Formats: sequence, structure tokens, C-alpha cells
Amino acid sequence: MGNLTRRTFLKYSGATAVALSTVGVSSFVRSAEPAKPDQLIVRAWGDTWQESLDLGVSQPFTEKYGIPIVYDNTEDNIMQQKIRTAVSQNRQPPIDVNWDTTTNAMKSSLWGLSEPLTEDMVPNLAELIPIAKPELVEGWPLVSVYSYTYVLAYRTDVVQESPDSWKIFLDPKWEKSIGMYDDGIGFTPVAAVINGGSIPDNMEPAWDFYRQIKPNIGMLGGDEELTQALLEGQTPLQCCIIANVLQAQRQGAPVAWAVPQEGVVLERDALWVPKNLPPENTYWGMKYIDFALSKEAQEAWCGRLGTPPVNKNAAVPDYMQDDLAFCTTEEKMEHMIVVPSKVSVEHEKTWFEKFKEIMS
Repeated sequence: MGNLTRRTFLKYSGATAVALSTVGVSSFVRSAEPAKPDQLIVRAWGDTWQESLDLGVSQPFTEKYGIPIVYDNTEDNIMQQKIRTAVSQNRQPPIDVNWDTTTNAMKSSLWGLSEPLTEDMVPNLAELIPIAKPELVEGWPLVSVYSYTYVLAYRTDVVQESPDSWKIFLDPKWEKSIGMYDDGIGFTPVAAVINGGSIPDNMEPAWDFYRQIKPNIGMLGGDEELTQALLEGQTPLQCCIIANVLQAQRQGAPVAWAVPQEGVVLERDALWVPKNLPPENTYWGMKYIDFALSKEAQEAWCGRLGTPPVNKNAAVPDYMQDDLAFCTTEEKMEHMIVVPSKVSVEHEKTWFEKFKEIMS
């Protein structure tokens, strides 16, 4: 985790400062561009994730506007609490832009921690496909910046045919051979659907399915551990994000992915700006988000991540066009299991706890 020094607090002078403090940055006249902060601090996941953001968005942003981008790799849940504490104490949060899961971003918005985005401040909002907008809330407290799916990953040297159903996880031959996330994320909705349940009203079938496959679970972990297990063949079957499979492929592992007939869970990550920032940081934080949503940045950033862009004008890589694992058309949505972020916020903690109880 980075231990970052807070940047210098730049102050506006005269009437400009009065206007900003009175009406808020969202009402600021765009022609009167505010002063630029010494830097913007962006919370990011590290390693290849940060590298993709840096090359696709941050470096071009700095070249255009002259504002350096500094990263804070604090874990997203910890950062959420830091922002919540700062806002509750009327202090400045430690970051200017949060790159977050859409579920965590929604939770923060429901807690009143995020500045609302507007098309005046973030004009590229008008260029986005529908899945970029948060469901069941008004306005844009956050914006989803790409989508990704939790696919059925497998080692082609062990699993000879592409699995067409998640029920392969039930086969006793795969004892201690399945990997998934240590909280069940990305699979709990599948477990409910495949066993006759409904989300979120009837989740008991999901817990029954987990009990059935427990003997076959060989590893529970995060992205790094799951990717390594794919590379080494420790778990030849996994439920994981498709970026992990792409990373393993780039390292030469004999791996592939499948979209089973029951569907795959679709998720998104988001960008948002915390409240209680100096007006210039809020303004330029929103400019950073707008830049990240541009056609060019979306193509560069999402292309490196292996995720479909949300800007409708951005080119979609050829390998994503016909693959059901990438949500690039409305027709592909039929193969996706989408849990609204607000529903996830309300129930995810309980689902995580139940999963860990069963798997312990």
C-alpha cells in the first residue's frame, strides 16, 4: 500500500472562491477553468491493473493537462472506510478519484460519499451504453467504466472438451480440483440459478449447491492466487474473471474459458469522486473520469485489460466480437446473470458470510 503525502491545498482567490464555495463545482462555468492541483491521487489495483490504467488513461491525461497522477493501492474496502471517516469528520479524503468495484461504489454513494457526476462536467456520459449507468438510483453518483464476466476457466490439457454446464463442478472426478474466490463472488448467483433459486429472495438452493461441491473445492483465493493455480495446474477448473485467464494465456498456459448454458455473472468496475475535496480537485477529478470515458482512452485502457469498453464509439477487439464472455451487444445479455448493484449492496455481506460458513 502506498503511504502518500497529501498534496498542497490550492486556494482560489477573490470572487471565484466565493462562487465555488456557494454553488459547488458542478455548477462551475466550464469556460472558467479552475487552477490545476499539483497532482491527482487515484486509488487503483496494483500490478497489471495499475499499468493498464497508467498507459491507457493517466499518462495521456497528464500529457494533455499537465497534472501528474499518483496511485494509492490501498485495498478497496479499507479505502472505503477511510473516505467514510474523512467525510463524517468533515476532512479531506485521501484520494481524488476512486477506481472501485461498482458494488462498493454504489455502497459509498448510498452512504452519501460521492459527488454526483453530470453531463456538463463529464460530457462523455452521453456516449455510454446502458450498462454504464447505475441501476435503481437517480443520476450518476458513479459510472461503470467497463464490464467483465466470471467465466468457467479450465486447463485444456486436463479438461479435454469445453464444459457446457456449471454442473461439471458436481462430478466426483474433480475432487480438490476447483478454484473460486474466497467469498464466492462471481459464482453465488450461478449457484442459485442452477439449483432452482432466485436472487435475492430464495438463496437456499445456492447454499445447497455449495454444500454439494465442497469436496471438489481445491482452492479459495483472490485473483493472484487463482491465476497462479491456473498456471501451475493446481485447480484445472475455476470460476474466475476472464482477465485472469487472458493473463495465464499470455504466459503460455494451456487454458481456455467457457460460457456455460446457465450463463455467467456480469460485473463492472467504476470510477467516482469523493465529497469534501477542494473544488479544484473535484473539478479535475471529474475531468479525469471524463477522459477515461473517451473513445481513445477506452480503447487503450480496456484493450489492455481485456474488458469490453462502455463508450459506444470505442472499437471492440475482434476476439471479443463473437465471444459470449464479452458483453458487447444487447443479444449477449441473454447469457449474463446481472445482479443490480443496489441488490448486491443490500445482500452481499450476508452471502459472503454464508459462503465462508459452508466452506470452513
